[in-house]
Amino acid sequence: MTTPPPPHILASFQVPAARPTQLESEWSRGWRCDRAVIGHADEPARAAWIARTMAKMRPAGVSVSRPILSSDGRYSVSGWRARTFLSGHRAPRFDEIATAAMRISEALKGESRPAFLHPPTIGGQWGETEIFAAMEEAAFADDPTQWVRAALRQDTVPREDVAAALSKAAELAEAREDLTEPDQLVHSDALGCVIFDGYSDPVLTDLVPAWRPAAWPVALLIVDAMAWGNGPDALLDRWSHLPDFWQLVLRAALYRVLLHATLPNARTDAWRGLARVADVINARVVSGE
Repeated sequence: MTTPPPPHILASFQVPAARPTQLESEWSRGWRCDRAVIGHADEPARAAWIARTMAKMRPAGVSVSRPILSSDGRYSVSGWRARTFLSGHRAPRFDEIATAAMRISEALKGESRPAFLHPPTIGGQWGETEIFAAMEEAAFADDPTQWVRAALRQDTVPREDVAAALSKAAELAEAREDLTEPDQLVHSDALGCVIFDGYSDPVLTDLVPAWRPAAWPVALLIVDAMAWGNGPDALLDRWSHLPDFWQLVLRAALYRVLLHATLPNARTDAWRGLARVADVINARVVSGE
């Protein structure tokens, strides 16, 4: 998104004189316009649901960027949405992000599952969004192969790292056992959407919903931190008290491995770190953690 919001969008969100400045990925590359961050919205129903949910959620010890309504009371206008700008930057404060993620899960507990939150249709036209949803479903499915097969190109020989990822995925899937915790509404990208400004409360910039057990966001951020963020392996032990932790972190590793195997733009250099983390987690689970 390299084109700033046009003047009529600035006027709609009551910042007509703002000079847009593009922000980083923690704000989805949106544009700071005085007190507002204006960026492209998802489909209207999803954008409205996210805005309504972020307007009312109150996670303890976490500041939330609230939606800004247009001058005529809409959550999105011509494919644009607005939310309040809060200062902060990403930081490798993984334990604090995990704490924030669990508080967000607690704040979302009891919310209904939104109608748009479902896996894609097998056999349909899949883009990146559908592959992400399908591989998450595969990580939890009794039989992941139907989802993986639908995402793979059948007319090409896979790269060496992709073939290795498919083999690793089979190992991880075999180690899974049943979960005991119920699904609920959670935030599936705490690592990408939680920022810090000194010693102030962490800030939640956006909501990426999923319907999984409460500790799923922590499992995801630990896998990502260990694989690509220089996060220590000790994160596994520090958060192993969470319900279903080892089975959730196993599924998080499986999810990331499946994405590496199926996303067309997966980087070869990302595989080494992910493969190591998958091996560490699998060994801990198989050893009886």
